[in-house]
Amino acid sequence: MTSADSSVAASLAQARRIVVKVGSSLMIDPESRTARTAWLATLAQDIAALRAGGAQVIVVSSGAVALGWKRLGIERSPQLDRRQAAAAVGQGLLMNAWSAAFATQGITVGQLLLTYDDSESPQRSANARATLGVLLDAGAVPVVNENDSVATEELKLGDNDRLSARVAELADADLLLLSDVDGLYDRDPADPVARHIAYVPRIDEGIAAMAGGTRHEGVGTGGMATKIAAARHATGQGRATIIASGRSDHPVSGLREGARATLFDPAKS
Repeated sequence: MTSADSSVAASLAQARRIVVKVGSSLMIDPESRTARTAWLATLAQDIAALRAGGAQVIVVSSGAVALGWKRLGIERSPQLDRRQAAAAVGQGLLMNAWSAAFATQGITVGQLLLTYDDSESPQRSANARATLGVLLDAGAVPVVNENDSVATEELKLGDNDRLSARVAELADADLLLLSDVDGLYDRDPADPVARHIAYVPRIDEGIAAMAGGTRHEGVGTGGMATKIAAARHATGQGRATIIASGRSDHPVSGLREGARATLFDPAKS
């Protein structure tokens, strides 16, 4: 590889099983509080292209609670019962959006809801792993989300960055793609002297400290620190991780063409 961009493109080309994480800030239009259906259709086209190249793809998607607030006509609230009610309504809306996006590509989607207990229990995690395997072998795209309608705060994974790393582990994926910001910077990217870090061979405490310099805005809950934690979990198990912005149409195609991103190498055994 002669550049970080080509390494990102090569990682995408070589991966046989990819987990793509889509946060609420990408999934939900901040003005209308509805799904970004036009953008979602372009992502579905990108995922179809990955599949045509021989890869299996799993999506980890946020957005159910945000969609539920809108449909129920209630204000956002930190109260657990209200968030769970919003999730109960929003899960169907979220899956409808994904189903419609992939229908144009002739691809079936399947929903898988997980909790922290599921990821920690040997039996439940084995069941989730088996379900993912059947869906992938059948040619479907699994769409995974935390089961917010039943998970209490102390039993939640907490954000879909962390969930995506767990899903990559369950599915034995070889690439985790976290698409929310355009990568890691050595300080707050609003600082004019901030330097983008295109390639990270190993996540150490210095890299983790840089994560505090990236601000997060919008409807999502995860920031750069959670992304670095997820990347550390995934790379520690031998899975490459890419942090890249998915805000533009065709975000995966953009990476193939050299869009800015940070590639984290898997740990060497």
